[in-house]
Amino acid sequence: MGNKKAEPTINQTATVATPTKKILIVEDEKLLADALEVKLKGAGYETFKAENGQLGLSSISQNKPDLVILDIMMPIMDGRQMLTKLREMSEFKNLPVLMLTNAGTSDNMHETKFYFNAVDFLIKSNVSLEEIVAKVKQLV
Repeated sequence: MGNKKAEPTINQTATVATPTKKILIVEDEKLLADALEVKLKGAGYETFKAENGQLGLSSISQNKPDLVILDIMMPIMDGRQMLTKLREMSEFKNLPVLMLTNAGTSDNMHETKFYFNAVDFLIKSNVSLEEIVAKVKQLV
């Protein structure tokens, strides 16, 4: 009986690749920044790092991240100074910023979050790397 060859089929449902979300980690503690980078890359994010606010602002302009994880206490330019300058830049005034710190209590961090228009904050000593990644997933 006939040796009919099967016709190749065309997949009608094209998959649209979602762009990789970019996360900037502004953290002066190298071990923490490196560990966050590994966890976030493992979760599928593209990451950039800066060790102070001044370098963070440069990285934001260059890399245009979807979210910034921002430490408060850093040399050269701290997180509050960086966030103040960031909010003055019209292109980035609504860029989501997750503050990560050991400086302060929940009460004064709520005030800082409100005043500096951060999307949320986490106290470093109270969270695991997995919880930070989960929060990033929630925010982007």
